[in-house]
Amino acid sequence: MRGHEFVNEVQTVAQVFFPLGRVRVWGWGESGAAECDEGYPATLSWEGGVVVVAAVADDAARAVVYINGAEVAARVVALDAVDVVRTELSARRVLMLAMFHALRAATGADIPWGALTGIRPSKMVRSWLAQGKGDAQILRDLEDVICLRSDKARLALDVAHAENRLTQKIFESSGAPLGIYIGVPFCPSRCAYCSFNMAAKPPTRAELTRYVTVLVREIKEMARHELHEMRHMGKRIASLYIGGGTPTVLPDDLLATLLDAVGEYFAPGADCEYTVEAGRPDTLTPENLRLMREFGVGRIAVNPQTLNDRTLQAIGRNHTAADFVRAFMLARDAGFATINADLIAALPGEGEDDLRRSVEALLPLRPENLTIHTLSIKRASRLRGQVEDCNDGTIFATSPVDMNVTQARLRDMGYAPYYLYRQKNTIGLAENIGYSLPGHECLYNIGMMSEIHTVLGIGAGAVTKYVEGGKINRKFNEKNPQIYMERRA
Repeated sequence: MRGHEFVNEVQTVAQVFFPLGRVRVWGWGESGAAECDEGYPATLSWEGGVVVVAAVADDAARAVVYINGAEVAARVVALDAVDVVRTELSARRVLMLAMFHALRAATGADIPWGALTGIRPSKMVRSWLAQGKGDAQILRDLEDVICLRSDKARLALDVAHAENRLTQKIFESSGAPLGIYIGVPFCPSRCAYCSFNMAAKPPTRAELTRYVTVLVREIKEMARHELHEMRHMGKRIASLYIGGGTPTVLPDDLLATLLDAVGEYFAPGADCEYTVEAGRPDTLTPENLRLMREFGVGRIAVNPQTLNDRTLQAIGRNHTAADFVRAFMLARDAGFATINADLIAALPGEGEDDLRRSVEALLPLRPENLTIHTLSIKRASRLRGQVEDCNDGTIFATSPVDMNVTQARLRDMGYAPYYLYRQKNTIGLAENIGYSLPGHECLYNIGMMSEIHTVLGIGAGAVTKYVEGGKINRKFNEKNPQIYMERRA
């Protein structure tokens, strides 16, 4: 290409407007690139009959949208015209802005998060706060320059302040904090929206036994090498998270084996935040809840996803709303003082009223954490094929849910948003928000999403993030559980 090499950026902005569509990117002059006399070296993206010329010259970025060969919109953004963007990201962000404005004019689409891409909307805001910018200026920049809707700008700012406060808390309590993630990639059934690398059928006892054996071996190796070295450097385990999948799909004896290994080799102290993502209510029993408490687990997630029985059946969950309530109360009776519950907005057949009803049904239980996700149509999920069969390639043809329908109610009940992230291919291009009652925020989530300290990953699909001096290096475990076990046997 000539002029720029922002292939990922061009593709990212194109997929904001065509999230389920096919986007191709060509360098100028490559096979497939359209002829154009714009005079700018360019990259082109295509979706059906749409072609976007996204180009950078010495003093400006330009984007032109063609539909079926006819120009329908164009936008030029000078490199020195937007100080707030130019200071941060220079030509890269300016090119994305030009392309965003041109595509918005061509499609008429309402994009609540504007030209702000990436999974962590609060990241840019935190950098501005660190530079000394005030709240009012940040809100103006987000709305006027990056084109966020005002409620999204306020949400990003609120979460950035919460993340700063919680980051300070993590470092004050742990000095040199360290997180640990242990993955158990098995569930009793596969949900329609799941793209997780696991078998469609429930795991056998033999598979689970073999997996725990290999997992414990990796725990030992991690303790003897990376963790030993990091403790020698003064680092302390601030948070330990056992996730999945559904870790509580393990039979009691295998769960005890895993928890015993964690206690022996990692020795999480009383000041370590220790969480198990139980997830599926149909896997919780008085026995495994007692086990977790005996081994020092202080936090648990019990996730209904919706309180609508018809939807639960449609998405492949083997439990009812009443089953969730019973499991939640079992966890409370077992002594868990912090319980998280997840909901998913825009599940098939559900709209804003359904989300409201699920929230209202949860509030009497008073979960300390409430996380509301937006449905993401993932490529490897069963739901993806169903959507493609009845959709035109955009998510706008489905049923987006405005997350604002629950925010005011949750704030009135004492919940505040404290972490925020986005995913590709979400319905309505919406976000995932973690709410908490004061003092119950999940510090592991902050450490992982904000990338403020190293997190060691153990198990199939786990990722280790080494954070040192502002740089991040990642080490990936094998995603497929079978391959993970074979290579580490």
